[in-house]
Amino acid sequence: MRQAEVEQVKKFQFFNQENIQDQRANGDPTAPTLNDIGISDGCGIGTKLFLSSQSKNLIYVYEANSIQGFFQPHNDSFRVMKCTKESRDGKLVTFGIDSENNQKSSYVKFWDPNTTDYQNMKPIKVILVNKVGQPLQNFNCFCVAKDLSALAFGLQDGQILIFKAKSQNLLVMEHKDQIIQTDQEPIKSVHLSKNDQNLNLFCTTDSNIICFQNMQNRKKFSIPAGALFDLTVKGNLIGCPKDDTSTIVEYSDIKKEASWNVDGDKIEIRFFKQNYLIMLISPRQDKEQVDQSVQLTIFDLLNNYIAYYKKFEKIQRFIPVGDYLYVITQNNKGEKNLIRLTEKENTHKIEIFFKNNYFDVMYRFASNQSSDKTLLAEISRLHGDHLYDQHDFQGAIKQYINTAGILEPSYVIGKFLDVSHVDFLIQYLAALHHEKQADKNHTALLLNCYVKQKQITKLEEFLKESSFDSDLFDIDTAIKECRQLGHIDLALRLAKSRQKNEAYLSILIETNKDQNNKDQNKQDCKSALMYIKEEIQLDEKAQYLKEFGQQLMKAEPEFCLEIIQNLVLLISMVQNLKKRVDTQKGIESISILTPEELKVWRYFNLSDEEIKKVFSITFGKPDEFLHLFVVNNEYLESYLKFLIENCKTLPNEKAIFHRYFEFHLEKYQLYYKDENKIGIRDTQLQSKEQGIMKLLENQENEKKYDKNHLLVLFKMYNFVPGIIFLLKKLQMREELLNFYISLQQNDQIINLCSEYGREETNLWIQALKYFAKPENGAENYIEQVLVLVSSLENISPLLILNILSKNKNVKFKLVKSYFTSKISKDKKQIDDYQKVVKEKMKKAADLRAEYKKLKTQAKVFQSTKCSCCEAILTLPSYHFLCGHSYHEQCIHTERACLLCPSDTQMFFKRKQEFIEASKETKPFKEKLYAAADKFDVICEYLGQGIIQNQKAD
Repeated sequence: MRQAEVEQVKKFQFFNQENIQDQRANGDPTAPTLNDIGISDGCGIGTKLFLSSQSKNLIYVYEANSIQGFFQPHNDSFRVMKCTKESRDGKLVTFGIDSENNQKSSYVKFWDPNTTDYQNMKPIKVILVNKVGQPLQNFNCFCVAKDLSALAFGLQDGQILIFKAKSQNLLVMEHKDQIIQTDQEPIKSVHLSKNDQNLNLFCTTDSNIICFQNMQNRKKFSIPAGALFDLTVKGNLIGCPKDDTSTIVEYSDIKKEASWNVDGDKIEIRFFKQNYLIMLISPRQDKEQVDQSVQLTIFDLLNNYIAYYKKFEKIQRFIPVGDYLYVITQNNKGEKNLIRLTEKENTHKIEIFFKNNYFDVMYRFASNQSSDKTLLAEISRLHGDHLYDQHDFQGAIKQYINTAGILEPSYVIGKFLDVSHVDFLIQYLAALHHEKQADKNHTALLLNCYVKQKQITKLEEFLKESSFDSDLFDIDTAIKECRQLGHIDLALRLAKSRQKNEAYLSILIETNKDQNNKDQNKQDCKSALMYIKEEIQLDEKAQYLKEFGQQLMKAEPEFCLEIIQNLVLLISMVQNLKKRVDTQKGIESISILTPEELKVWRYFNLSDEEIKKVFSITFGKPDEFLHLFVVNNEYLESYLKFLIENCKTLPNEKAIFHRYFEFHLEKYQLYYKDENKIGIRDTQLQSKEQGIMKLLENQENEKKYDKNHLLVLFKMYNFVPGIIFLLKKLQMREELLNFYISLQQNDQIINLCSEYGREETNLWIQALKYFAKPENGAENYIEQVLVLVSSLENISPLLILNILSKNKNVKFKLVKSYFTSKISKDKKQIDDYQKVVKEKMKKAADLRAEYKKLKTQAKVFQSTKCSCCEAILTLPSYHFLCGHSYHEQCIHTERACLLCPSDTQMFFKRKQEFIEASKETKPFKEKLYAAADKFDVICEYLGQGIIQNQKAD
């Protein structure tokens, strides 16, 4: 609990004030302004303010510095308005009375705030309160849950009327109502709070605060309550008791959480953003002078200071919306003014704290903002310097201790080297050791200080040679000092006693590394491997193998490879166990292991009990050991082959296969560069090439490697067969063409283009460009290319001519037959099209003449009998242009003749089909994409009338 007596509440001005110039909407002189309406309540959603006027029974919408419109929520009387959220997805909720058929009824209405047609504003949901014709008379207060799952009414007789959605929220689902009876006192305020999926109800009376946990369990806090309460973002109740309006109290659903003290009688309280409480405070009245003004105060609950305060003559309403606080004030002349308050930047706040030496407030503020340790340490340093200058050394050293690990220790140590300050220096050095930030020099200085101050007891605790369990003892420094002084056995004993595995292995492996005694170094490395195998925890073995593996592989390759292989088998064993056993229950006994798995388990000298925690260990991956073989590459092939042949479920299988390929590619490149013994080299190259390709072409391995990764490797090592194979596999035909071009494999270029050139015509273009270049000397392939591309309609002859024109060595006789054929074909096509055009034009002229005759000459109908019943025609009758006539009772439709309907019906049917086709664009896109001549497809659709301008709905 935070009490105001502990620290005086400091005041700041951390909000910018902006006066909003109230205007008339769209320059309309008849549009209302804030001065034209009587404001009784207000709330905000998104960028809109909703201002209610109970006297006018209206709600005004204020946006963009003007009243944009208004609407009447209830036709009889309007009681209260709430906003569920301040963001754009919030809803406006009103409660009032509507009169219909001379009967008055109470309703709750939900409104969409994003609607702009205020004149025709309609509620999106209406809930009847009580029965029709019986409005709620003893209404006292009202609230609605943020998620619209429930709403509640506080009544004057102590009852609470609740409407709760059966599922989801009140807008979309049915609801049920219930009545909760509290004390007989009037309910002053009600609040619905969602916490851990439970909907809690807070209600306050003049005597008590009552909490109904999940609408069932009742919890009473026996303090005078009143109505000055609101909900925090955590769903807690916060406000002032009735008999002590200087105290702010926060309650959860089960207990009192905290309290603060802010002077002044509170008139209204609202929670704002994450940690602010907005209060309207009436100043204390002096006997000689009465102050009619009111003070707006914004209190920071988290940092315990007043973030903003200002007196106003009169505040009609303040409205929190998102990051803004809107305040509507009124002066003595009755003129209203809209003010917007915006929070200042954190950098400005810290600057103010620093100027006023409010280091404690600055540190608390920075901590609550989750600032990094560097900033917190800098604040503590400044605070420490300030206290040091005031000779408050005890306070200063406490602040300097907070800088441990960030501030250079010499900065602090230099201030307290005086003999009179040794006790403070000991405190700081002890803190450095406790935070594991001390080095050997700090340890030596601390020991020296203990000796000077004759603190023998602490010195003995620090230097316990038997266990070294004191938190102040830096075991790493002790081990390093022993190594430097040559006490290797003592250093090993210290490292092993405190399980400093890294230090222990480092001493064993590196002590004799640079000496000429190779046998001793080999023996030490063997001891290190035995330590890793038998002493180090299972989950740490891989870590130390990766750290020291290169040196161990260099000195003891066989033993090191053996341990790595068994560790990989252990990893594979755990993977198999997870498939065979329920991982949630774990393994109770090693009896579940197969003989091969048990052999691996016993290899590492593991106890039977350790099998229970094997699933909780995060093992490394086999590819993480590959770097160990850099110093001894001849064992790499054995390791990779072991992984591929003996481990079928590798965690990172692709990395293993990639390295296996790269290993063979390295050998391939070595043979390729070896210019000696050319015959032997060629045999080795062929053998290595066949081995790589066999591994690559094996379909079982296809999912075990990344083709793009291997393609990069093959290009790095210039492995031509692999590049061609993968480019074909990946269908990268254009890149394969360029690769053939780089190798000048002209026949392969022709074969590739012949196979895929019809779908990818750009292949022919690239090939022709290559053959046309004089420096390539491949002009004899041009005639062959032209013969093959002559059947492709979507390759322009002009493009081919442009390409060939750049090579002066190309003879005209090579291209004559191609262009002659093209011209003849085009001429024939033009003649065919002209013939079709003439026929269509003649048909169109005949149809126009017939149409003109129908439009300009009368049609005489001479039939006297009905074509259906053959009775004498009587009026009314129907006559068709085809010459048939019918009685009215004989005809079934006015659009088609009964005897010859086929053409007409077919016309209307086809027209309807075209209309339906115009609505579906997918077939058109597919046909357009597949067609060689896309212009023909567009003309076809235009001719059928399918593509046409359609008006928007």
